[in-house]
Amino acid sequence: MAPRRKNGRNVPRIPPNLVYRTIQATGGPLTTVRALGISLASLARWRRDGRVGDARTVLAWAALVEPDDPGRQLRLARRLAGLPGGPRRDRLAVGD
Repeated sequence: MAPRRKNGRNVPRIPPNLVYRTIQATGGPLTTVRALGISLASLARWRRDGRVGDARTVLAWAALVEPDDPGRQLRLARRLAGLPGGPRRDRLAVGD
C-alpha cells in the first residue's frame, strides 16, 4: 500500500526565519510597520529575503525588541542584516 500523501495544509509558504520571528516579537506586522515607519510591502520583502537591507531600520528594530541590553541589540541587528551575530569565540582570545 502506498503511503498517504500530505495534503499541504499547515505548511507555511515561506519558512519561518529571523525576520518573521522578530516581527512576531515586536507585536505583529502592523505594529512593526507603525513603529518603524515603513511600508507593509517593505516588511513583506524583508520577510521573503530573510534579512533587512536598511541599516537605520535594523538598529531601530533591534532597539524595539531588546530595549535594555545593548549587546543583545547589536547581535540582533547584525543577524537581521544577514551578518553573523558576532565574532567567533576563538577569535576573542588575545595573546596566545
